[in-house]
Amino acid sequence: MASRPQPAKAIADAHTVARQALTRLSPREYDVMLAVAQGKANAQIAAELYMSVATVKAHISHILTKLELGNRTQIALLAHDAGLA
Repeated sequence: MASRPQPAKAIADAHTVARQALTRLSPREYDVMLAVAQGKANAQIAAELYMSVATVKAHISHILTKLELGNRTQIALLAHDAGLA
């Protein structure tokens, strides 16, 4: 069974909802979210953003809470819907 393409309105709505959700993040959480969406590991994110791994983990925890998500994959999917990944 072939999947049906999504209507343009549904895609635009998902984009708008995702963009709106991301406004809840602090600038640093936003940076971490982008790195997570790119598939980077915590240690790599820490090195690139000049923070400790513990700080990266704390930011990811805050992102998951603020956006009501369950895991890193959902962060990446939200970033994709927002047109960022």
